Amino acid sequence: MPIDFVKIQYTDKDYELPTDKTDFIISVNNETGETDNKKEGEYFGMKIIKYASGRVMVKGSIHKFFNRTDFNGNDFDMKNFSSALQDLEMELGLNHKYCRLENIEIGINIQLPFDPNVILQNLLFHRSIEFNKTISGSFYYQSAKTEYIVKIYNKTAQYKKRLKRIASNPNIKSQQDREEISFLKETIEEQLQNNTLRFEVKFLKMNILNDFGLVYLSDIAKTEIIESLNSLLLKEFQEVHFYDNTMDESKMAGSEVNKLKDYRNPNYWINLNKKDKYYHKNRFKKMTLKYSQNLKGKVSELIKQKMERLTAKV
Repeated sequence: MPIDFVKIQYTDKDYELPTDKTDFIISVNNETGETDNKKEGEYFGMKIIKYASGRVMVKGSIHKFFNRTDFNGNDFDMKNFSSALQDLEMELGLNHKYCRLENIEIGINIQLPFDPNVILQNLLFHRSIEFNKTISGSFYYQSAKTEYIVKIYNKTAQYKKRLKRIASNPNIKSQQDREEISFLKETIEEQLQNNTLRFEVKFLKMNILNDFGLVYLSDIAKTEIIESLNSLLLKEFQEVHFYDNTMDESKMAGSEVNKLKDYRNPNYWINLNKKDKYYHKNRFKKMTLKYSQNLKGKVSELIKQKMERLTAKV
């Protein structure tokens, strides 16, 4: 199921906080001693906030909530998603029919037959916006738009780095913390697969998704919504442009080799106007299809196959 992080406005005004499941903290200003009467609690990564006005917000990763630990490197299918919704209602009293989506993140984990860094190190742009490496030392890149952010990163490397941090952390003292860390470590070691590429789209605004009927969390289970999300995610990946390192320059004319030096340089694309960028993007695409093993096409097919399997009716 290509659903991960959600931010929800809970619309049932009679909702009572699940104080039997977690403690809710009221923040106090250290200088004035005043409080805004906002109550916050967290339960397996799902944060619940109730404001003084009575408004309730819920945010967190449904995938991680289902796993019961801070891990989303495995598969998350329709059966898992349905189970997570039942748990949200049974344990936290959150009926998905009242969960109005304000932000949502859709994404997919796929296992590549090669190192994901082969793609990540050669990223150029998504649609017309370049990729930025926002986290130093990590193979994590994003391309930010007004309404959404495209993210692509090496999920295997992310969690292997996490394991190293866990192993070197001397500050784990309480029994509860040790148990939680131990469970996370076991989950990563058992379920993380090699060469896992993560591709996701985080929607900052819901306009695009509202237009095809996705408003409430309950809408996600609808067949037509699932199909729309799958198509959208695949379409957005196809707008990712990168230099394919399988390009065989020995088969190219001299002028093509020279032009390829421009095309593989991210700075070249930044300085092009819209018309020139459209022309050279199409020329680059034709050259890639002609002289490479078409890694983008192969990854697109893996994404398509994984989505079909995860969203199949059970």
